[in-house]
Amino acid sequence: MEDYMSILDLRPENFKKAFPDSKVMHVNGKSIIQSAMKEGSHWVVMAVNTRHEIAIPGMIKASMELGAPVIYELALSESDLSGGYTGLTPKDFITLVVTLNEKMGNVGEKAVPFTLHRDHTTVQEVSRKAFDKADALIKASIEAGYGSFSIDCSFLPMDQNIALSALLSEQVVRAGLMYESEVGEIGGAHGNSSVSEAVTLVEALAKKGLTPDLIAINNGTTHGNVRGNIDLELTFNTYKAMAPWGVGIAQHGTTGTAIEDVGKFYKYGIFKANVGTTWQNVIWGIDTDEYGVAVEKGPTYQKNPDKGISMDLWKKMEEYALSNNMKGGNMKKLFKPFKDAMAQEYYSNAKIRERIDQAVYETAAAYFKALQAVGKADDVKAQMEKTVSKQSVKESKERDYE
Repeated sequence: MEDYMSILDLRPENFKKAFPDSKVMHVNGKSIIQSAMKEGSHWVVMAVNTRHEIAIPGMIKASMELGAPVIYELALSESDLSGGYTGLTPKDFITLVVTLNEKMGNVGEKAVPFTLHRDHTTVQEVSRKAFDKADALIKASIEAGYGSFSIDCSFLPMDQNIALSALLSEQVVRAGLMYESEVGEIGGAHGNSSVSEAVTLVEALAKKGLTPDLIAINNGTTHGNVRGNIDLELTFNTYKAMAPWGVGIAQHGTTGTAIEDVGKFYKYGIFKANVGTTWQNVIWGIDTDEYGVAVEKGPTYQKNPDKGISMDLWKKMEEYALSNNMKGGNMKKLFKPFKDAMAQEYYSNAKIRERIDQAVYETAAAYFKALQAVGKADDVKAQMEKTVSKQSVKESKERDYE
């Protein structure tokens, strides 16, 4: 137990301040990524956009049983200071994840590391309002205890992407937390990003002392229930070109990519795979094709009566969606108005709860195995001390420079 307490002391300072009594293994995202990128030990951490608490227990169970580290994340649209379309603020989300990990016993010597990631802190225009919103969200998430951040200015021209990414990332880098940047809007109309674009962004940020740990590129996937067409050759060439800075690839839009292709990610410089809409499909009990894409039924989706939430609740959600012009991908906006109803059914109906937990568990386990993440918990714990040491050296050099 003494060793365990020593490891807990290596957790990020912002997390320890936010949760002084917690014993969960919430780590700096850097420790996870550095472990995944270690020579001879390439694996991929799954980052899950669990838009509702009922998707989390099955995830924790799979992570614990398989010893697979995991990242919990929500994007700006899903979770902002007003709650986003999930109804969860950054503080709400991290408190929920930490509390459920504690309740499920993910503490002690065998605790499996995880972190909270601020996904897609997006700036789509050069304006004081857009910048201030992103800046405030980052500050609030650092204060809440998050260990990892994505700053996404990929909608903007390169010079503006660089300038705003630098301004917003400074506080993340200064806190020593994991930093992910982005080039080429994911699923954007301009097509895939190029190797040179990724290099230009990373090189410019590195010159400012703000080298990202990861970069997300547009390589053929998109967010939501859309079949992916990932260009793994482009991905690997981008990764190789960024070798001088030690930057890895974050794969967005993994839903819609066949599991056998997901199993190839670790060979192509991908070290973080974002899986979001999959969990929506699972907890709602939506039928999917062989790629994990939801089967459509008119303007909504085809619901399996024996999976996920009850048909009674689904019919109410469908009616609400149709009356509010929520079709297809926009049905994700049902999470906020039905947040309490989904939770109430889950906690009061053992049959519903068990089938949701089992479905999430099985799906998560399949991803963990494909991503080569099974049994990597101890590797991350071993990396934690190295991460802290690297940060101490960096801070010392900065003081000497000043």
